[in-house]
Amino acid sequence: MLPRADDAPRREPVPHRWHVLQMLRSMHAGHPFIHLWDLSCLTHLEGAPMAVHYFSFLERNGYIVPCAKEGTRSHYYTLSADGIALYEAGERWWRSLRWRQKYLVIWHG
Repeated sequence: MLPRADDAPRREPVPHRWHVLQMLRSMHAGHPFIHLWDLSCLTHLEGAPMAVHYFSFLERNGYIVPCAKEGTRSHYYTLSADGIALYEAGERWWRSLRWRQKYLVIWHG
């Protein structure tokens, strides 16, 4: 148990909920997040074209963790326990929305 509320870990708000949920869905389905070298333009996640924009957010907040390394600079990431919890919470949230709200979230974040 944490001694004070101030000691609780602080997480950033999810930047674009729809895109991040799409990425979490892809990773939960078994697609690895591949990060080549230290160049964001060489980051790939099958089925999620916006993945490159949210890699650092997911990594900084502990939602993804390295699971394998191929060669010297190719790193594969998978969901951490926090990432799985975020995915499950995201799916519950998405199911709670009406179609108009879903439309607004997709276009405006």
